[in-house]
Amino acid sequence: AGSARAALLGDNLAELAVENGWCGVLLNGFLRDVACLRTMPLGVRALGTYPVKSGKRDWGVRDVPVCFGGVSFRPGDYLYSDEDGVLVSDADLHAIVVGSNKAGGSSGGRFTS
Repeated sequence: AGSARAALLGDNLAELAVENGWCGVLLNGFLRDVACLRTMPLGVRALGTYPVKSGKRDWGVRDVPVCFGGVSFRPGDYLYSDEDGVLVSDADLHAIVVGSNKAGGSSGGRFTS
């Protein structure tokens, strides 16, 4: 499981996600500023909330596979989420559904690590 020592996402990072056109954020960790996050056009899934923000220690890496919850997430994968859970796919399922004229109710976006 993710770290329970600090929140990985708060209102400032969420605002940057919105400004960069992200559909959502999937965390293997905790978040904070929930009341503010609820007002943003950003889907967020996390393990829970934690009031302490994290320190800024490293830039991290991007475009590498990550694995948590028994699922591997690769750059370019698509994530779909609703109230019942999260689905990962290497295909753009929304485009497939829209292309076949079926209605879809979930939101999805491309995964970048």
